[in-house]
Amino acid sequence: MATTKQDYLRTYTSFSGADILVSFGPKVIGELQSISWGIEREKAPVYTLGSPNPRSFSRGKRGIAGKMTFAVFDYDALRKALVEDTNVWNQIAPYAMFTAAPNATQSVNTEYEKVALEMSLWNAKASDVNNSSAGSAFGPTGTNSKTGTIDLPEGASINVPPGFEILKAENIIYADMIPPFDVTITFANEYGQAAFMKIYDCEILNEASGVSVDTIVMERDLTYVARRISPIMKGVYTREAKDDYTLITPKPVVEGI
Repeated sequence: MATTKQDYLRTYTSFSGADILVSFGPKVIGELQSISWGIEREKAPVYTLGSPNPRSFSRGKRGIAGKMTFAVFDYDALRKALVEDTNVWNQIAPYAMFTAAPNATQSVNTEYEKVALEMSLWNAKASDVNNSSAGSAFGPTGTNSKTGTIDLPEGASINVPPGFEILKAENIIYADMIPPFDVTITFANEYGQAAFMKIYDCEILNEASGVSVDTIVMERDLTYVARRISPIMKGVYTREAKDDYTLITPKPVVEGI
């Protein structure tokens, strides 16, 4: 009996690593070698007198975490994708994101050493900013009051606490300073089968790498935590309008099917 396209579409389908693309926010990450995830939740048995067996189980907090492995080239792939790309940075970094001025300082200069390493001097510097009507290197640019503001579209503004400044892309040094981002994993094979899943609000925790005389391929490992994760969903969806999702049916590319 001849095999038709519908016969392929009705079968269960698996995917390999060669069938997967991973996007951080809107950016496809080609340097990613692997990504893993895990879900843990606290559950404790509830006992009562007269029975050695638990009567029920109490459910507690849930944790989602995982690991990413990148191939190491002559640049920082994560920073290049999320920070140096202005379009991506503007999507993942909210306007109201600000940090203590010493934490956002990129270069190690005299002021950084004084303020960041000695808490007493940091408190004094913060007090100076509080009492100053002019901007300073450790407050938002253009400060005209004790709580500065930044310009937003349509004339809106956000108050910036004294002694803090807006987190700028050029001040991102380490991966753990990158704002949370969504990870989309898209699966598609040559038979036209497709699926996807998402990991929401990934926060980078740790990063590690290394090299030795036996190293052929350099790798960079990052661990992360996330707020939630979706199950694998069959098909690929496109968002035409707000909360309006349309299923896209992929077309097989194998000849003769």
